[in-house]
Formats: sequence, structure tokens, C-alpha cells
Amino acid sequence: MNSNFSQIPQYESDEEMVDEMVNENNQVQDSIKKRRKYKVYTWIKDIVFNNKEDALKYIDNENQWGHNFTNYTKDGKKAYYRCNKVKYRTTQCSARICLFYDATSDDVVLFRSDEIHTHQNIKTISKISTEIKTEINKLIELKLKPKAILESLHGQSIANVPTMSQLRNYLVTYRKGRYGQSIISLGQLEQWCIDCNLLPENDDEAFVSSYEFMYDEEEDDDDVDNTINDPDENNAKFRIFISTKRLLKLAVNATKIHADATYKLIWQGFPVLIVGTTDLDRHFHPFGMAICSNEKTKDFKFIFESLKKGVEKINEEQYSPIILISDASNAIRNAFEMIFGKRLMIMCWAHMRRNVVSKIQSLVDSEYQTIIIDDVDTLQLSQNEIIFNKASALFIKKWKQKKQIAFVEYFENEWLKSHNTWYEGIQHFTPSTNNSLESFNKIIKDEDTYRERIPLSRFRIIAFETVKKWSSQYKHKLKQYIHTPTITLDIWTKGYQWAKSDKNVILMDHGDTVEYYAPADDEFKISNNDIDTIKTMKWNTFDQYKKRAFNVWCIKMQNDPTNWMKGICNCPAFFKCYVCKHVVGVSIRLRFCKPPPAAKDIPIGHKRKRGRPKKATKALLVD
Repeated sequence: MNSNFSQIPQYESDEEMVDEMVNENNQVQDSIKKRRKYKVYTWIKDIVFNNKEDALKYIDNENQWGHNFTNYTKDGKKAYYRCNKVKYRTTQCSARICLFYDATSDDVVLFRSDEIHTHQNIKTISKISTEIKTEINKLIELKLKPKAILESLHGQSIANVPTMSQLRNYLVTYRKGRYGQSIISLGQLEQWCIDCNLLPENDDEAFVSSYEFMYDEEEDDDDVDNTINDPDENNAKFRIFISTKRLLKLAVNATKIHADATYKLIWQGFPVLIVGTTDLDRHFHPFGMAICSNEKTKDFKFIFESLKKGVEKINEEQYSPIILISDASNAIRNAFEMIFGKRLMIMCWAHMRRNVVSKIQSLVDSEYQTIIIDDVDTLQLSQNEIIFNKASALFIKKWKQKKQIAFVEYFENEWLKSHNTWYEGIQHFTPSTNNSLESFNKIIKDEDTYRERIPLSRFRIIAFETVKKWSSQYKHKLKQYIHTPTITLDIWTKGYQWAKSDKNVILMDHGDTVEYYAPADDEFKISNNDIDTIKTMKWNTFDQYKKRAFNVWCIKMQNDPTNWMKGICNCPAFFKCYVCKHVVGVSIRLRFCKPPPAAKDIPIGHKRKRGRPKKATKALLVD
């Protein structure tokens, strides 16, 4: 058998061969470029020493050389020295020396390069002057980032503006001097709390109202939701509540409490717990800030208990709020009930809607998703508990018939049995969302931490400054607690136009109070049958509820003209803003009040544009 076989090589086109040659050439060129170019020195023999000690002593006496690197050869060791009159990480002086340790004897030979010293001509990086540091400190107080600080210094035509690396190094030194070391032990933190626990004389001085420290203690909370892994390896836990006397005094008359935890403030990952209330302009007012190692039931129980004890200590009155507004966290709800007893707990509508929308996208057929979201939004506008219960049953019935069983079971168990306090009419003059607190958390991150995660040792100082700033805003009247809803110019305008319209209003006098029934939307007349439909809830399907439940608005007012601002309405705008055009419009019709002149300068049927209204009209034009 003949075995003289050979294999045909793979085919390669001419273009591929050219590309390979080009790539090889490019790689060779790149490797040549990457090679570091060393300067070649000419060495001149200077002195021969009998031993190493004499050679090193001679170099030390010259006081201008620093060791650079050492090279080992078969002939002996070569130690190279550079001129130490310039810094190591900058342009080097040209002068060099070398000590050659002969391998065959104890002699040490000193060689000098043929280059002369050039360190006199090298510009060293100058330090930041005291004047520039003072200007930088001012810019830091203005909450500017490093890049913005440099731009501001250049804009002021300041000479010798520092580089970015110099500025960052200075900022490290500045923060260390202001906030201390970046690392702190649990014992040091506890000692700091002990030192800051004294009640100050100044109402706006921040202090540690309460604190708890547990070393190697196991938590036994049953709630496992909304928790994080303890960053402390030793499982040590701590809780600190910071407030001021003025903020605790503010809490006396607060009947509703907002509570939540926020993250991305502390570098170690610890949560910051905020508690406060909202006024009748829906503005958030904090009572204090808590730093905890977790956000379980015991942590929220600590903050509620600290708030209760602090308020009662400062004001010598019993403190017992009646409403809690939060998300679905069992830790917050259970802790609130432990401290204040069984109270109304309003589920944040914004959190609820986000959860429902995500479930709808995963459980509901695509053709029904938009319809269900619209139905949930309509259900949320329920005006009282009776209407909500009946409308909820019709909602469940409708979507069971549509065979959306998985979503119906989820919605019924989660939002009709467990957390069913998310509709607008749950409580008058009470927000249905926790958005004011969420916005307040954003302000903390934007204005106090600059969107940076601060080490715990430094965040405690920032927390003190932040709480003091909150309190000082009330002292200087930059912020006030509003006890009566503010009627904006936009509401005055809408109320005036509503009063001037031809809408038919029917009243029912009940002695102390009067009910006024007015048509909704573009309707101008209503009948007794329409009012009866609203009162008796005559709807048999959810679609009938959507169509009939919002046809008539009921405005309830006292017979006293001076108390017209205490009137209430069942329209969605009133539940959200605590005042609406219907209450204002009825009061204008009854001459209980007069609208400001600026409310009348918009034609009937037109909406007021955003922004401040003009103060003067245009002059008359004469041809």
C-alpha cells in the first residue's frame, strides 16, 4: 500500500495575507512604541572605597542623593542614586551617581554621570496658599463640587489656582479636620452619644434624644421584610435618635405621623429613619432623624418611643397621634401599634399603585392591562368606606367574569384584606401618599450629603448640622406649620368662574350644617333622582359606579359665614388639596367671602396660566 500522501494547505486569499502582514507590522510597531526609552548615561569613575560603610557615609555627607534602584550583574551589584532636591514623582534632575560593589573584592567604586545638576530649573508644585484655602472653604459651604470649585476660582482670575489633584487632597484634609476620622468603633460611637445626650438650653441645638447599643446580641424580630444584612461582622446593633427642643415642641399638636427609612446616605449601608408630620398645605415637617443598624420592628419601635418620651419630656403633655401614613412595611405598622395602640394606618397610594402595576404586567392579559389600571385609579377615588367596600366588590366581580383569576386573588388578599386603607376618602385633611416624606429624603441627599455616601463617623456630625438647620428654619420663619389650607390664586380663579357659571345648586338644610349639591364636569343641572342615586349608591356593576358615582358633588358647610373655610367637598381635588373650587364657589355665591381682584382678570371658561400674574395691563392703543 502506497503511503506517500500529503495534505493540501488551506486556501488563503491575497487580501487575507496582506491583512495578516499589516497586522503583524502594526503589532511590532506598537510593541516598539510601548518600550520605555531609558536615557543612556556616560559614567565617570570618581572614588574607590575600601568598604561599603565608607561609601554610604560619603554619600550621606553630600546630602543630595536618594536611592533610586539596584541592579544585580555577574560582576557585582550596582546601586543607582538620584538627586533628592526634587520630588520623586516629578521631573527628575539630570545628575546621577552609582555605587559599584565588586563581586571579587570588598571595594566599592563611586561613578558619577557626565550630566550636571538641573534641579534649579525644575518648577516644583507650589502648595495652596492660605488665601486660596479661605476661598475654597467658602465655596465648600456653598455646596459646590470639586469641578465647580475650580471653575469658580478660574472665574475670579485667582493666580496659582490649584490642580484637581491638589484640590482633592485638600478636601480630604478639610473633611478630616471638620468631621474627624472616617473610621469609628461602636464604643466610640456610644461615648459620643453619652456626651451629646444632655438637654441643651438652646431650642435649636441638636442633641441625642435617645440611644441604644447592643453588643453581640441576637435580634428576635418576626418581621423579615424590609431588612438588610447587618454590616457589622460582630452582629452589634445600635440606634440613635437626634432632634431639637423646637422640633419636639412642634410634634405636640400633630395628629398624623409619616415614617419611612431611606438609604444611600451612609457608606456602611445603615438606614436613616425619618419621622414627621404634614400640615394643611401638605408640607412635611420633621421631628428628628434616627440612625440605626437596621430597619426592623425594634428599630421603628425605638424611634416612636423616643419621639413619645421626648415630646412628653419637653412639653409635659401626653403625646398620642391617631394616624400613621407609611408604606406596607409590617415593621413600621407593628412598631406604631406597640407604642401608640391600635390606630388608623393609611397605606401610601403611590407605593400601592406601583406594586399593582407591576403585578398587572405579569398576571393580566395585555388587552386588559390598561383597563384594570384605570379601574384601580377610579376605585382609589372612593369618597368613604361604604362606597369603597361596595365598589371593591363590584371590581372583583367584574374581573372574575373576565377570568383574570390570578390577579383577582392577589388584589383581594393584598389590597382588600391586608392593606385596604389606600383610597382618598379614608380621612379628611389627611394625605393619601407618603410623597412629602419621599421628597424630603431627596432634599437631604441633594443639600446635605451632595449625593455622596458618608462614613458613619462623619455622618453623625452631618446629621447634627442637618437637624439643627431644620430647627433654625422655624426660628427665622423660613418655614411655618400651616393650620389652615392656603387658597391659591388658581383656586380663587376657578372658584370665581364656577360661581359665575349657570350651574344649578340644590341645598338641603340640616340645622347646623347645610349640604349643597352641584353637577360635576360640564353638566349644569341635576335632579333629585341624581342626588338619590349618589346617596343610595344605585349601581350594580363597576362600570355603572364609574359613570354615576362622580356625577354630583356634595359640599357641606356650617351655617356660620365666618367658618366657610371649614367646608368640605367629596370631589377628588378636595381630598388631595383640602380645598377646592366648589367650596370657594359656593362661598362666593353666598357672599361669605370675596375673591381677590386678580381672580377676576381671566375670562370665564379660560384657565389661568402658570406663573405670577402680570401686575399691570397694557396701555390703551390709539390709532
